[in-house]
Amino acid sequence: MTIQIEQSAVMAARKHAMAFHSRNKIKAIDDLQLHKLSWSELNGIQAEAAKEARALLDKCEAGPGEAVAGYEAAHDAFMALYDAANFEKDQRGQLGSNAARAHGGRNNRPGVDVIEVRTDGDVEGDLVYALKPEERFTTWAQARAVGGEYSGLSIGQYLRSMVIGGKTEMERRALSEGSDSAGGYTVPTVLSAALIDLARAQSVVMRAGAQTIPLTSDTNNIAKLLSDPVPAWRAEAGAVAESDPTFGAVQLVPRSLAVQMKVSVELMEDSLNLATELPRVLAAAMAGELDRVSLLGSGTAPEPRGIANTVGIGTFAQNAEIATYGNLSKARTAILTANDGPVTAYIMHPRDEGSFTDLIDSNGNPLGLPAAVAAIPMLTTTSIPINGGSGTDESTIFAGNFAHLLVGIRQDIRVEVLETTAYTGNLQYTLLAHMRADVAVTHPGAFYTLTGVGRAA
Repeated sequence: MTIQIEQSAVMAARKHAMAFHSRNKIKAIDDLQLHKLSWSELNGIQAEAAKEARALLDKCEAGPGEAVAGYEAAHDAFMALYDAANFEKDQRGQLGSNAARAHGGRNNRPGVDVIEVRTDGDVEGDLVYALKPEERFTTWAQARAVGGEYSGLSIGQYLRSMVIGGKTEMERRALSEGSDSAGGYTVPTVLSAALIDLARAQSVVMRAGAQTIPLTSDTNNIAKLLSDPVPAWRAEAGAVAESDPTFGAVQLVPRSLAVQMKVSVELMEDSLNLATELPRVLAAAMAGELDRVSLLGSGTAPEPRGIANTVGIGTFAQNAEIATYGNLSKARTAILTANDGPVTAYIMHPRDEGSFTDLIDSNGNPLGLPAAVAAIPMLTTTSIPINGGSGTDESTIFAGNFAHLLVGIRQDIRVEVLETTAYTGNLQYTLLAHMRADVAVTHPGAFYTLTGVGRAA
């Protein structure tokens, strides 16, 4: 199949990962013809792509600088390669053979879990794909897009051109298509997807295993299994017992999430790395809020309902400082007992992760972590508050099989450039970014909370 990667990313990958190109005897990533590879070769390429992407991401996180943009572009190229390899494996799965293919055509749209959804105006239903954390929203959007007229244009370049004007014909064309009479811009779908991927990459619930549902309607109903059919033993020629499964509906209704930020005229015109930093900052702000509502959302409009306020999850009121790993084990056991495992992650505030790290035994040695608990990643986010409870120092720890958490996202993001009083007084533009999203738990038994987690002594 053809690997769809922006040429700027292809060149960045070549520059920052020469060893990969030498090992695979290629001049560029998009020279690879994945459909012609054997199954073992395909798995090898995918593993290499994941390794290179992780290494480049580590370099990106080292700090801002002119080189970061190149690392990010190269990272995107290797993630696109990873997705393409995954998609090629899906195509072979549909054909029922792991053998190399004569051509790289698709058998279906890319995706992981096919979920049947009924939208508000759809009688027959539509197929919506749940994207796992390692899969890119951009790949899904590219598969649905008609043409590739914005290939090579990054989301950062587009945001910058909104303020200082388009420098290239492609930027001017994108601005013309996305503008409206209200003075705002609807970001082109593929560029919106790139910004969504930036937010997903910085979201802790995504790293924990939450799946992303691209929403294509104002109302999306997803079927969930409430109870399994129960088989029964029967005598020869005896009747077969009837047992029907029961189903319920999970509804995803896109809700509005917006953020605004001020940027000076001089910074927009003169900064070398603003095209990288601006989308990163916007994505980080949205990722933090998506994490908060996914975990703690009240469900009172307009806020989505998060895990903590979902009926049916397990919970235990610790109401004490962290002294042992016992309650982490309790949460794991409860989820496995509900047949909703495996537990993919614990999510907590960095303070509480530090408290676990600092636990010692009576001899002053680090307290050993039980093997079953040690196998589960401890992820941290400051989106969980630590100023609750009677002592105003309590927080919540979340355990779960986060594959049962769905984050629905509309693919179009709207951005407006506002000339407010800040502009007239200080020559500062206000950038307002708006997206629509919702959160749903498909199996409450897959989640468990420890509440009243106090500050360690």
